[in-house]
Amino acid sequence: MKKFFSIGFLFLLLAPFIYSQEGIDVWTTTTTSVGRVYGMEIYKLNQTTIYACGLDQGVNRSLDGGLTWSPVNNGLLNTQVQAIAIAKDHPIGQFIVYAGTAPGANDGVYKTTNGGDSWTRIINGIAEPVGTLGVQALLVHPDPNIVYCTIFNATANATNGIYKTTDGGANWFPIVNGIGAIKNFLSLAISPINPDIIYAGTSFDPVTSTGPSAIYKSTDGGANWFLSSNGLPTDPTEINPVRVIQVSEDNPNIVAAGLFMNTVNGGFYLSTDAGASWVKKHNGLPSATGTLIRSLAIRTVLTNQFFVGLDRSTPTDIGVFITTDGGDNWSSFNGGTMLNTYGVRSLVFNTTGNHTLFAGCGTATGQGVYEYTFSFVPVELVSFSAEVVSGQVNLSWITATEINNYGFEIERRNAESEVYFNIGFVNGNGNSTEMRYYSFSDNSVSAGKYFYRLKQIDFNGSFEYSSEVEVSILEVLNDFTLNQNYPNPFNPSTRISFIIPQNSFVTLKVFDVLGNEIETLVNRDLSAGSYDLEFVSKNFTSGVYFYNLTAGEFTKTMKMILSK
Repeated sequence: MKKFFSIGFLFLLLAPFIYSQEGIDVWTTTTTSVGRVYGMEIYKLNQTTIYACGLDQGVNRSLDGGLTWSPVNNGLLNTQVQAIAIAKDHPIGQFIVYAGTAPGANDGVYKTTNGGDSWTRIINGIAEPVGTLGVQALLVHPDPNIVYCTIFNATANATNGIYKTTDGGANWFPIVNGIGAIKNFLSLAISPINPDIIYAGTSFDPVTSTGPSAIYKSTDGGANWFLSSNGLPTDPTEINPVRVIQVSEDNPNIVAAGLFMNTVNGGFYLSTDAGASWVKKHNGLPSATGTLIRSLAIRTVLTNQFFVGLDRSTPTDIGVFITTDGGDNWSSFNGGTMLNTYGVRSLVFNTTGNHTLFAGCGTATGQGVYEYTFSFVPVELVSFSAEVVSGQVNLSWITATEINNYGFEIERRNAESEVYFNIGFVNGNGNSTEMRYYSFSDNSVSAGKYFYRLKQIDFNGSFEYSSEVEVSILEVLNDFTLNQNYPNPFNPSTRISFIIPQNSFVTLKVFDVLGNEIETLVNRDLSAGSYDLEFVSKNFTSGVYFYNLTAGEFTKTMKMILSK
């Protein structure tokens, strides 16, 4: 996470629109040697491995994050490759790659088990007319032996259009139960939490030029399908192929779809209920008839930030467009070497570090791979505050989003010094789009003025500082004191602090609402001083609890709330 904090308000995501320096916040050309690019895949477990495919150079591979590329076409009898897929989450998924070709001689699906060093054609069971095996989409299950492919026949309705293999491509079988009359399929997507949930998007019947194009959903790995097109165009004259579908990695209820704009009802559609309903969100995107949404990417963690790649026979006002508010408003995301005359057929994210968006240009003008690296990934700090309670400083802060967050070091200095000292550490939440609440208590301070700051650390060791907050401790209490636990309510743990001004035998116990003792935190002699203890809720249920401090003749009970 870079450019860490802004105190008291959320960062607006403005940085993607600022071209600051070569390679950062600007599109640069990664390679043109791969020709026209129709598809790309990044291996999730080692994102330096990238595959690109296209109509000119077959399949190319990069093992260094896109710095260099090499063709890997040995055994590919048809090098007009339109689709490529790998098992992104499998330990050896980077070596098991499936490629789908354009229709023609030796068309269909090919497979490699050695990262592209050699390929084998695998079409047994794909029952489509010879020369029509135009594979438009491939989808690999977390088990790399389970694969889905779609067939698009540009001159007729496909026989089946969608197939599955469970033995690594040795045998394919059609999966069309529940599919309507139109069987030309263009797109596939899978749920990140349940690989049996599959989405498939159709084209239209090219013989009769009738639609409508549709989205289907399966919850049993393709055995059965049901129409999932509520909100999409429904008239038979709506011939807007569903070219791309994408499911958010962070929220499987968020599903985006790009429809060709052959009519005014095509465009970008969004579902926030896992495909049950769709809403067109196209404000700011080009709407000229013939504009084609070819590709789509949802940025990890920032689930309201989408990107689309556009194409058109008249190459104007296309390229890449962005929304940062879930599709409500779109704007051009071109610049640098990415021109608004380039047709973009593929968009994929490298989600490590600051995030890099790769774009594959599928037109002769501008052909190749482009990349855009963001200058920062925001950690949005809603607040950072400090308060003094009975001589103890309680710090609290809230984040709205986190990416790659290892944790926070808490640092303190006094008013007489400019040097900060590390006084503690709080674990971060890695990646998160939810509000996260943090707290830390410092009870090792005497009267005086102090300054605190947070040092946020990424998993890769990079760090940023927050602004500082100031507190003043005017006096140290000389009475027995039991403080309110912090935080409260809490889950799963909270801190209980107290002060005893003289040596005493101390008990600190926790009780439920029925008065049953559930835990003893202290039961021994203690020297005079301030104390801070952690209470962990373990397997306790949500509700009200009480904690009681007894020290000599002093006794006090306070209430706390566990909220799971």
